[in-house]
Amino acid sequence: MTPDSQIQQRLTYTIEYPVLFTENVFDPSNPVLARTLDRLSENRVHRAMVFIDSNVADVFPQVTQHVIQYFEAYADDIELAEEPRIIPGGEIVKSDFSVVPPMTSALIEAHLCRHSYVIIIGGGAVIDTVGFAASITHRGLRVIRIPTTVLSQASAGVGIKTGVNFANTKNGMGTYAPPFAVINDSQFLFSLQDRDWIAGMAEAMKVAVLTDAEFFEELTSIASSVQARQPETMLQLVRRTAELNLRYSAKQNDPFEVGFGHPLDLGHWAARKIESLSNLEVSYGEALAMGTLIDCRYAVEVGWLSETDFERIHTAFAQAGFSLWFSELEIVGVDGNLELLHGIPEFQEHMGGVLTIIYPDKIGSFRIEHEVDIEALERALDRLKTMASAVVEMR
Repeated sequence: MTPDSQIQQRLTYTIEYPVLFTENVFDPSNPVLARTLDRLSENRVHRAMVFIDSNVADVFPQVTQHVIQYFEAYADDIELAEEPRIIPGGEIVKSDFSVVPPMTSALIEAHLCRHSYVIIIGGGAVIDTVGFAASITHRGLRVIRIPTTVLSQASAGVGIKTGVNFANTKNGMGTYAPPFAVINDSQFLFSLQDRDWIAGMAEAMKVAVLTDAEFFEELTSIASSVQARQPETMLQLVRRTAELNLRYSAKQNDPFEVGFGHPLDLGHWAARKIESLSNLEVSYGEALAMGTLIDCRYAVEVGWLSETDFERIHTAFAQAGFSLWFSELEIVGVDGNLELLHGIPEFQEHMGGVLTIIYPDKIGSFRIEHEVDIEALERALDRLKTMASAVVEMR
């Protein structure tokens, strides 16, 4: 055998899971959850642990009892390993790694095996955190996500990533862990606060601007309906956005992101930094809307996107009720530069070491760039601030 001999290993892995849309998932007359637990027809009683976002429990105080009653109704097929656990909701849980070891301990102490289930009911932060704990327990338990916010039903909840903030880094620790299934229950959406309700518009606009001109036209026509909280409008928005996110994730054929960048990351570098600079006072949906506007305006400044297209994007965000400027965008660091600009190298590191930013070059089409013209970016920010002031005066 020569010193440079090798054995070349090649693995092919197919990722497949359903994303279901239903109403009142824990109504005993609704068999969707029970059928999903048994979708592989394994002819056994399926054991599960349930984790509930405290924000959901606050709004739906009977949710724990409803979960218990549901499992009792299907006792011949499914079983709770213990009563559902309520955990802190929002970014507070995602930013506290100390909650992860107790979760993994609880899963092990409940004697869950790799064919048992972890059911997560909550927003994106809870889904990310509990999903991470489940993914490192026995190298991965089966997870069923029941996302309860517009953003999580349309985007984060239907993907394959988990993560917690660690070492002062967003998603500094995480895994790629495809869920066993995702169940989107529309009833959870109708109790959301206004800022969380309109957040889905940020994700929808981002995806539409990059990939689907027809959907963009639809969004511009319904933007004011989103702010008015018309239920059917939001349900259609959620389903279509989830569909596009799933379709382009599959089309990219890079589920574990071994390449550089992601085709739907418009606005992400700025959104991450705005969240951080605000100490999470600015929600992710609000930050994503602002980040999308920044990247779109930059595209105008360098000649890729037309002024007319940008004005339509800006108007749609205004009509949907988003804030169009944040004071965090004006914070100057000790080096004399805007703190926001530090988000560019941070994003570069997060995405694999090569700066890769997605910009629209027209509605429904995008380009990939590896450099940023800082002067053009500063012009974009100045223009956005001026436009935001004009909108405030009109309101």
